[in-house]
Amino acid sequence: MTTSPDHSESPDFPGSNPDAGHAAGPSAGSSHSPVDSARSLLTDLGRGVFWVVLLRGILAVLFGLLIFIAPDAVAVVAGIWIGAWLVVDGILTIVNANTARKQGLPWGWELTTGIVYIIAGIAIFIAPLAFAVASGIFILWLMAFGMLVRGIFTLASKSFRGWSKLLGVLDIIFAIIVMIAVFTSPTTALVALLWIIGIYVIVFGIFLIVMAFMARSQAKRAMNG
Repeated sequence: MTTSPDHSESPDFPGSNPDAGHAAGPSAGSSHSPVDSARSLLTDLGRGVFWVVLLRGILAVLFGLLIFIAPDAVAVVAGIWIGAWLVVDGILTIVNANTARKQGLPWGWELTTGIVYIIAGIAIFIAPLAFAVASGIFILWLMAFGMLVRGIFTLASKSFRGWSKLLGVLDIIFAIIVMIAVFTSPTTALVALLWIIGIYVIVFGIFLIVMAFMARSQAKRAMNG
């Protein structure tokens, strides 16, 4: 019976070279340690998040300023975008209805919905500003009714007391003011709504910009620490 040679004891076998571990040492020492790699990764992520948040904040501020400078243009662009979305969604809905018809599934209501979407989208394309005005008035009426209902329920509920009752009264008062404004002068009410939206968007954009710089400074302190 012949025995196979023990390669672990052979001088030609790489594992038996006593200097192998020493040769691998310098190359291992030249690579980054896990801590350095983690810091580098966190730095890259921090930079990416910083620029994303900063860009969102800048765009929000610019959009808010645009609402103040050219509200008509913003309304037209918003109407065109909504119209395009309805047309595309209507076409996809019709395609889906046709697929359901071929598979023997109910498709009538889906086809009708797709056609209505396309007609509404084309109508908005033709008169985007009128659509924006009508949508704004509708939103104001919804806001007014929402505040009115909330105020009535706050006053009628026994779980609300003290300052909560006062907030309910304020909801009712503001709801009545909004209703009167929309009914007597819808244009003025829409301008006020645009101002509110513009101020909110600008404040939100500034908040994002500040948060981006704060997050970057905290990330730098964490990396240096």
